[in-house]
Amino acid sequence: MMTAMKTAMPELWLRAIFYTLAVGFVLEAVWLARLDSTHAASLAPSVEPSPQATTSTPEVSTVPPSALAALAVWQPPITGDLPRLANPHTDIPARPRYEIIAYTAVKNDTLFGIASKYNLKPDSLIWANPKLIDDPNSLSPGQILNIIPTDGALRIVQPGDTLEKIAVTFHVTVEAIVNYPGNELDPSDPQIHEGQSLILPGGWREALTWSLPVVARTTRGRGNSGEPGACAGPFSGPTGTYTFVWPANNHYLSGTDFILHGHPGIDIAAGLGAPIYASDTGVVVFSGWSTHGYGNLIIIDHGNGWQTAYAHLSQFNAGCGASVYQGQVIGLAGSTGNSTGAHLHFELRNDQYGRVNPWLYLP
Repeated sequence: MMTAMKTAMPELWLRAIFYTLAVGFVLEAVWLARLDSTHAASLAPSVEPSPQATTSTPEVSTVPPSALAALAVWQPPITGDLPRLANPHTDIPARPRYEIIAYTAVKNDTLFGIASKYNLKPDSLIWANPKLIDDPNSLSPGQILNIIPTDGALRIVQPGDTLEKIAVTFHVTVEAIVNYPGNELDPSDPQIHEGQSLILPGGWREALTWSLPVVARTTRGRGNSGEPGACAGPFSGPTGTYTFVWPANNHYLSGTDFILHGHPGIDIAAGLGAPIYASDTGVVVFSGWSTHGYGNLIIIDHGNGWQTAYAHLSQFNAGCGASVYQGQVIGLAGSTGNSTGAHLHFELRNDQYGRVNPWLYLP
């Protein structure tokens, strides 16, 4: 019997150990399940108690420290129901300008520079200011300019004006005038009145030709020119090469570009006293003052149907009848005549084609 008991003892101990481990595993699973449910409850959104539940006794929270740490870093999910935050860097589109600005010209102003400042073409400044239409170089310090809001022209309604007449004169349509918001015209009954300012988008008109003095090397005496600087011919001298070089050291503009109907030349950058060169070989047929706004002016006749003109000079280095050669200094840059700052106004004229764009011939 004792032998049977000794044999059964190991089996009992094994069973006891097995049951103990099993109970431990069950208790541990229960504890973990309770911890998970407590954590989930703590993360659930709170519910406001109803008035009838005010007598209930609050329970003491048993949330473990690990759950509190999780709450500290938990953030609510982003949903489509959240309001959008304002962006302080949002770009506000600029409102279009429809009014006319009055600009006062200052020293060293040019049509080119003023137009660039207002994002306009130089032509638009000319067509918006009647005085400039007939003489673009009449710009002077203190002069008041109309700055229109868009490229085109400006018409101050005169007695006898009609929309049809204005449209024909400035090469636009009546509809373009009426539909432009800045004109504030009633499309169903557009009425204009004397003194009214009308903006003509894309408009332009023929200008009086800003004429160079008509003098040639074959002219006897001063010809028909009444200009003080006109030379009394005829003259003889070398003939040009049919090629042209830049008449100044700078090869860029500081003023108005070539405009066929208004500014038939280019304003080349040249400081006061900078040397001015003969663009081609020829004979000086004008050297002196011009009453057409050019100030001190030199004209060279190249003897082959071409003439070149150099305006606003501060000094003459070549007088009437002088033979000059391509690249020779003929004067110094200045700001005489209708000019707001030192530069060289340069023109090319041909007997057959009239005024031509210098950009087409300069290297």
